Parts: sequence; structure tokens; C-alpha cells
Amino acid sequence: MNTLTKRLWKCISYCFPFRKKKPNDNAVEEIEIKQESLEKQPIEANSERETSYEVNSERETTIEANSERETSYEVNSERETTIEANSEIETSYEVNSERETTVEAKRKRETTTKAHRKRKAANKSNSTRKTAKKPNVSPERDKLYCDECVSRQKRCFEDQVKTSIAKKKVFWTDFKRSNDFERGLLSRGWVKKIAPTFNAGPKKTVFRDPTYGHKIISRYDIQPNLILTRKRVELHLLKEDQITNHFCRVHATSKSGLCKVLRQWCLSCDANPHTFFPRCYMFSKINEKQAFIDDFTMTAACGILKWVLRTNGKSLQDEVIPSRKEKEEKTAICMSDAKINNHGPARIVPEDIIVTALVVCQFHLYDLTHEDEDDIICAGIVDRKHFISDYYQVMHHGAHIQNSDKYVDYCHQLLCKLRRVNPQLDIDGEKNIWISKPRNLSRGRGIRCRNDLKDICSLGREWVVEKYIERPLLVYGTKFDLRQHFLITDWYPLTIWFYKHSFLRFSSQPFTLESLDTATHVCNYAIQKKLKNAPNRHPNLPEENMWHSDEFKEYLCTIGKEQVWDSIIIPGMKKALIHTMKATRENVKYRKNSFDLFGSDFLFGENFQPWLLEIQYKPGITKDTSVMWKIVPPMVEDMLRVVIDYKDDPNCNVGGFELIYKQANYTGNVSRSAPNTRTDARHPGLGSYFTS
Repeated sequence: MNTLTKRLWKCISYCFPFRKKKPNDNAVEEIEIKQESLEKQPIEANSERETSYEVNSERETTIEANSERETSYEVNSERETTIEANSEIETSYEVNSERETTVEAKRKRETTTKAHRKRKAANKSNSTRKTAKKPNVSPERDKLYCDECVSRQKRCFEDQVKTSIAKKKVFWTDFKRSNDFERGLLSRGWVKKIAPTFNAGPKKTVFRDPTYGHKIISRYDIQPNLILTRKRVELHLLKEDQITNHFCRVHATSKSGLCKVLRQWCLSCDANPHTFFPRCYMFSKINEKQAFIDDFTMTAACGILKWVLRTNGKSLQDEVIPSRKEKEEKTAICMSDAKINNHGPARIVPEDIIVTALVVCQFHLYDLTHEDEDDIICAGIVDRKHFISDYYQVMHHGAHIQNSDKYVDYCHQLLCKLRRVNPQLDIDGEKNIWISKPRNLSRGRGIRCRNDLKDICSLGREWVVEKYIERPLLVYGTKFDLRQHFLITDWYPLTIWFYKHSFLRFSSQPFTLESLDTATHVCNYAIQKKLKNAPNRHPNLPEENMWHSDEFKEYLCTIGKEQVWDSIIIPGMKKALIHTMKATRENVKYRKNSFDLFGSDFLFGENFQPWLLEIQYKPGITKDTSVMWKIVPPMVEDMLRVVIDYKDDPNCNVGGFELIYKQANYTGNVSRSAPNTRTDARHPGLGSYFTS
């Protein structure tokens, strides 16, 4: 059976599926029958061939029909693909059209903003015209305006300016960030004078509406009744009723001036400034450097006596005996300091250094108490150079003193006597560290801690040297100081307002005396904000190195010392500020209707006693941290209450300010005492006891 017949029978079986037998078997049987019939009957075979030809033709037609159907299916599928492609093309056209519309919208916005800027510049250039113009506001609000609204708003502002001028409520300020002051004054009905200076000239005065931007121009000069400035004001240019935040010749706001006024004031009163202000020396004076050398030697002698007690397990009254670990930490010496100072290798120091220290302290006690000369252990001339060299060996190189246990009782008795008359004995420590400050710089610039006499004496006349508090109060092992604000509204009678809120400034490094790095010992925020916090700091310390005073009070509660804030810290700060301002008043150039804000920096000893470090005139109140955001806005509002509202109503609410001092029985000018050239009465010079 040839191949053609097999294909034909497959097509027939495919076209006629109603047959009961399988298509392959039927095809084979039919072919065999046809072969037999062809052999027997050729005529019938021919007829059957014709019929088979017809059947084959029909099958070919069916095959062609099936192929046509398949081609139609392919055509339809191609049409569908073309339709889908067309739809995708249409969607891409739509996306492109949307993009074009967004680009056009952006171009329109840019053109509108450019037109708005041009309109704004035109309004600025035409501000001197008398014709009323639409205020410079946002486009959304611009739709709400009409000519009647603008004219009505401008009339209201004109009436407000007239009433403010009549009530003398015009202020001027050059503060770049004076939003808090302006907000408080505007809420009280004041208007602001727009001018480069408070007395810009007699031609005109400009006022601007802070809400809608309207400008009112007066034909004559109107002097402000309140002047807020950070610059120096010539007082002879002011009228008597003009209020300003400026004082002249407040000497206590400089580093050397604070030392000078307190030293002169203690000679004319019974108060002792050494109970709240560390010892300080001005190198600009001829005799000050020699007085400092004597004080350095006296402090070194007291340090030797303290070393003897600590090494032999003895302590002063109200002191805790340190553990062995604390002894090792305190006696450990920083090798870097030893290399820098180059005092030589460590060795055994003879016991003569203890005898010399006892002599120096006994002479100092005699000068403070004027005791009988019989109590002096021994008198004579002391070799300062040799004594200081041995002192460096003990304190800087860890040398040991021979037979120190024999002098424990002598050292203890003498230190107890000195402690009764020297209030700064506890803060001196053993290292004899002093802090040097440039006389004319602020914000912690140039401040350094030093413990070498030769290094300190090499400083010039522009330096001030102050005793460093070696045993400060620490929070989580870190040093801090406190900024306390106070307000003065009058000098005669002296009137001091104390603000109840303050803030703490932390160091970025843990406290240690083995390193005299500025990052550890100077807590000014202007310095610490440029440094990175140490990785080994306590996690409870703030990242921005600043605490509110309320947070400090919470910390005192956690250590069981919540009562010291009201019993020791606040009374001590008030006492220090009152005494300092009394001493400063003698040199201030007095003027009525003046006020100003001051900032005082305090450090606390281990017994929570506050020590005054500096007083800042016009302190910075920028809101750089979250703590300053909590303190500054309410403090400015309360300051306006004291300066403005308190004059009209003495019973008004003054907020966080407290009147801590007002001079009683004031009759007139206070006579000024002549300056005294004598050295400090509490710490006289010790030059007669030493030889160089």
C-alpha cells in the first residue's frame, strides 16, 4: 500500500469520526478488499477508482478548507496583535500628552512666579508713593483682597499708629532675631519704627503693618520710646523718657573688671568675696604677678599637707576616706604632662618638703587670723625654687615622701585651722591647677588650664589667672556649669530681678585631672558644640550637652539631695549676685529708664556650694537647642512684663522673675570710695617669706 493511499485514508478517518472501528484498521481492510476485487473484476475497479478520485477530490477540498480556516485563524491572531499594538501606541500617546501638559503647567507656574517677583520688586520701588497699593501677600490670599478691604485695613493701621504715638508706644530694634521681643510688644499695642538707627533723621518715619505689610510714612521724625539694641548707645543722644537696654561702665562684666571691683569692694564692707568667687589675679598690674607666685606656692604647700593625709588614710572633718582604688587614681600621673613639663624622672623626696609646707601654711594662717607668733612651727627663709621642684616630683611624677607618717597629726591640725578661715581650701585640691583667660575675649576662646608656674608666669599683660576648682560637683562623672540670668532695672536704688529657670552646660568628655584638655574642663557651649561626645560617656547625659534646671532638680531627687536646690544652690547664687552688683554700682554711669539682661556662670563644689565664674553683659539667647527653646520665649515675655507692665501696675504678674533685692532708704547719690592699692586683705602677699 503506497504512501498516497495511507494519507487519503487518514483524511477520510479524520473527516468521518462516526465510524465504530479505528481509522487505521478500516483503511487496511478496505484496501485489501479493493485489491481482491480489482483482481477479479477490473471493470468494477475502474468505476471504484473513479469514485475514489471523486472522494479524493472531496477530501482535498476539505483539506483546503481546513488550511483556509487555519490561515483565517492566523490572520485573526495577527489582527489582534496589531490591535493590541495600536492600543499600546495610543496609551503611549496619552502618557506623552499628559507629560506635555505637566511640563506646560510647570512653565506656567514659573512664569507666574516670575511675574509675582517682578510685581513684588515694582511694589518695593514704588513704596515711596502716596497712593495706596495692594499689600504683598501670597497668591491665595491675594484673591480675597479687594480695594475696599485694602483701604479699610490701611485705615485701621493708621489709627493704630496714631494711638500708639499718642500713648508713647513706639519701639525700635536692631536685633536680627527679635521675633520674641516684637511679638510681645505688638501684642501690647506697640508699633515698630523702620529705620537703620533709632534717630535716622528729621525727614520721615516709616511704620509697617506686620500682618498685611502696609507701610505708613510720617512726614516728620518720630523718636522711639523703647530702644532694644546690642550695640553701644550714646546716652547723651537719648531723652529722659526714652527706655533702652543699655548701661555704661559695668566693669563686672569683664574678667579683669570682676576681679578688680570685688577686691576693692571687700575693703569697704564686711562681706568676703572669697566665699563665692575664686581667687583671681590680673597680670596687667605690676604687683599682681608676684602675688600670684606667692599664692601658687601657698597652694602647693597645702597640697603637700593634703597628700600626707590622703596617703596615710587620714581625712579632714566631713570628708570620706578614699578607697585604695581612688588613691591609686588620684596619685597616678599623666606621663604626657611629665614629658611636656620635663621635671625629670621620679625619685624619693626627703621629708624636708613637709616641714617647708608646714612653715608656709603656718605663716599664711597667721596673716589670716593674726594669731600669736608662738604658734608658728618654725620661722626662716624658704627656698621657693627647690620647694616647687620637689612638689612637681610628688604631684606630677608620683614620687614618695620619706617618713610622711610622722607628720600626719601636724598636717591635720593645721589644715583644720586653715579650713575655718579659708573658704576655698576644699576646692584647691592637690594638683595646683589654674585657669588662664584672655582679658578681652568671650565664649571660651583662649581659655586653658595650667599647672606649671613657669608656664603661667610667661603670660603677658592681657591675661587673667583664676584658681581652678579641682573638686567640682559632677553629674554622671562629667563636669558642668550653670547659666543663670538676672535683670537690673535700676542702679539707684539698686533693683535686681532673678529668673527662676536656668540651664546646665555639660562637657563632652568625662572629668579627669590627669588631662588638662579644654574639651574636658571648659563647658562653654560655643566650644562644646564643635566637639564630639566621648563614646564612654554615661547614656543619661544629653546629646546636645544641655539640661534645663528642672532636669537637674530631678537628678538631685534621684541621688537623695532634692533639698539642696532651695537650701544651698539658689540662696548661694542670689547672695553672689547681690554682692557683685553692689560692688559694681560704684562705677556705673547712671541713667534713669535703663535696663538690661545679664548672664552669670556658676560652678558647684562637691558640697553643692555655688562659685561665680563670670558675668556676661547682653548674653546670647539664640535658640540653638531644645532647652533654649523652652527658656528664651517665656523669659523674653516675662522681661517685658517687668520693664513695661510693672511700671503701670506693681501688682501685675511678672512671670518667672523674682525681685531679690531693692535698695531701701535710698536718699541720693552714694559717695564713691577711692581705690586702694593694697593687695587683697584676705590673701596678702607672701613675698617676705620666700627667696627666689
